Amino acid sequence: MESVKQNLPNEEEVRLEAMKIYNELLKEPEISEALNLLDSLPKNLKYHNKDHTLDVLRETILFAVADGLDEEAIKLQAIAAAWHDVGYVQRYENNEPVAVELFKGSQAFKTLSEEQRDEVVAIILDTQMVMKDGRPFLLQQRSHSGYVLDGDVSNFGRQDYLEKRMDVAQELNLDLSNSEVKKKFFAFALELLKNHQWKTKSAQVFRKKQKDNNLALLEEEYAKL
Repeated sequence: MESVKQNLPNEEEVRLEAMKIYNELLKEPEISEALNLLDSLPKNLKYHNKDHTLDVLRETILFAVADGLDEEAIKLQAIAAAWHDVGYVQRYENNEPVAVELFKGSQAFKTLSEEQRDEVVAIILDTQMVMKDGRPFLLQQRSHSGYVLDGDVSNFGRQDYLEKRMDVAQELNLDLSNSEVKKKFFAFALELLKNHQWKTKSAQVFRKKQKDNNLALLEEEYAKL
């Protein structure tokens, strides 16, 4: 890990450059088209709202810039990040295929090459949580790069993780005053964090330490329930 750190800039050093690119990419029609769709999201979405997508955009770009992706590659990752949650405008469960269909019917889709289209579709589908033997996983099964996947759950390795976890609980309308409901939800969140792995070098470096801290906190918290 030490050798990896030496090959990457400090997070704060790269964030300024990443934010400049983010502000420019917000003007790109392939991205603004998706963001405009998100204005139609249900108002009760406490977590999967437009702010979440903007957060994913920022983090995706941050990781891509840190790893030295070129301008074209960063833009493609940003397009995928912008479109990954648009399916929520139509339904909550299994929304990723809806996002794919909305993307395929978009003007953005028409501007991309076949290879680029396929990669955006693969990234969108890979953001879906997968259940294996009753356990939750976030897997990279189709796409060639994991920048959006890491950006989507960047809060796993940030200090705002517990706040975001509560946003998810509110979005699901869970009554955490009910001890059984709380225990089930906390167990699920803990399992998801345990099973998660970063897909990119930059996310591993920037987010691993805080994720380890969050995981230890969740394990201690769950042991007391």
